[in-house]
Amino acid sequence: MNILKGIMPLLLIMNSSLSIKANTTTTTNSFPTTSFSESSKTKVSKTAFVERLERRSFSMDVTYNKDVKKFVKRYISKDRTGTELLLGRQTTFLPIFEKYIEELQLPRELKNLPIIESALNPNAESQVGAKGLWQFMPSTGRMYGLTINDYVDERCDPVKSTIAGLSYLKDLYAKYGDWKLAIASNNCGPGRVDRAIRKADKSSFEGIKKYLPKETQEYVAKFIATSYVMDNYFFHDLRPIYPEYTLQFVKVVKVYKRITLKQISKQTGMNLQIIQKLNPSYRKGIIPPSADGNFIIIPIFGEELSIR
Repeated sequence: MNILKGIMPLLLIMNSSLSIKANTTTTTNSFPTTSFSESSKTKVSKTAFVERLERRSFSMDVTYNKDVKKFVKRYISKDRTGTELLLGRQTTFLPIFEKYIEELQLPRELKNLPIIESALNPNAESQVGAKGLWQFMPSTGRMYGLTINDYVDERCDPVKSTIAGLSYLKDLYAKYGDWKLAIASNNCGPGRVDRAIRKADKSSFEGIKKYLPKETQEYVAKFIATSYVMDNYFFHDLRPIYPEYTLQFVKVVKVYKRITLKQISKQTGMNLQIIQKLNPSYRKGIIPPSADGNFIIIPIFGEELSIR
């Protein structure tokens, strides 16, 4: 899987469908006025970094080394606007990540991987053909049950790709027994990690790090840095820049019958472009019939669907 970068919680309610509410408005002006020094905005001490991660029960041992520090500084200083955009963008997807992380009993910080994988763009595609929030290559995606054909590319389905992505990570952890190695393998593939373990004759990420591609070495550092910033952005006066309300306040619905995105737009009264943006996996705008059901994401403000 590939790399990119940047996340914030909302409320998840489950009935017959999965409802997602943002607990914020679309503006960035609702934050209380707080005085921040320039230093606190753009710097963090080693002690504060470790304490804040430990407070969140971070699932791996971390050191505030030069690589992690470099990415933390980038996210809270040089690329503040990019981080604020991602903090806002995650309102659409975070409840989905958190729901399946809980169901699969995985570490909560895995919700941050799609940030560095795809910048939370479900339609993102790498130069080598990895695609979606979790940047699955076609072969790995199919291995984890994702359908890829002329009509549907489930690598771009926020729900199905999340289930597949987390299942893949769970398998990698079962193989290595170490989350840093699992995350490294998620980036460069288990074959390269296995070769690095044989070369180094060691089984820790730090022990094999020099034998891994530089991209993978930085990938783990990015993950740790992103996890810190996404949970502690308020210490650095970062203010989420939210998308339009129809992308913030959404729900996940399961449908079993054939239906088109145009029909969904008409039934819900929601703009077709919004429906398409929320459901990029349906390449031709058609949701095929399925005994197991297909997921669609729609704004909560529209009318209920009559066809399911």
